[in-house]
Amino acid sequence: MIKYKIGFTVPAEVLFGMIAKFLPIEDLAVEEIVDHPPAPGKPLPKIAQMVSHASKHKLKRAKRAGKGPNLKEGINGILMSVLEDGAPHRAFEMEKPLKAAGFSPNSVGSRLQNLRNHGVVQMLGDGKWRLTQVEVKKQVSEMVA
Repeated sequence: MIKYKIGFTVPAEVLFGMIAKFLPIEDLAVEEIVDHPPAPGKPLPKIAQMVSHASKHKLKRAKRAGKGPNLKEGINGILMSVLEDGAPHRAFEMEKPLKAAGFSPNSVGSRLQNLRNHGVVQMLGDGKWRLTQVEVKKQVSEMVA
């Protein structure tokens, strides 16, 4: 089946004369409808204005109370308790205390990297980690005080 769409213009008298020949129409009322373009209203905002408006209402991030990670609670506290002897330890040695405390042992590596980024621990190579000298001095001074 092939379909065609044909567009043409016919004067109203011819169109209604053809319809009257084929269809039994007795009382026919015809009304002319003129398409008007939409009235000019408020102009649409430019994209740049919409973007700058949206950026004014960004939510501000909540600021944390302290600087750096909390080394006394949670996973970091457990890692610090393992590392506080100052000796180098492998990451798998820290998994058992984490699991015993109810934390996932899979988070050891990411937490050690985070502590490394904050200068708390250092990676010695061969998978061993230990506290940095600065952190050891802080712990000693806390014990004395």
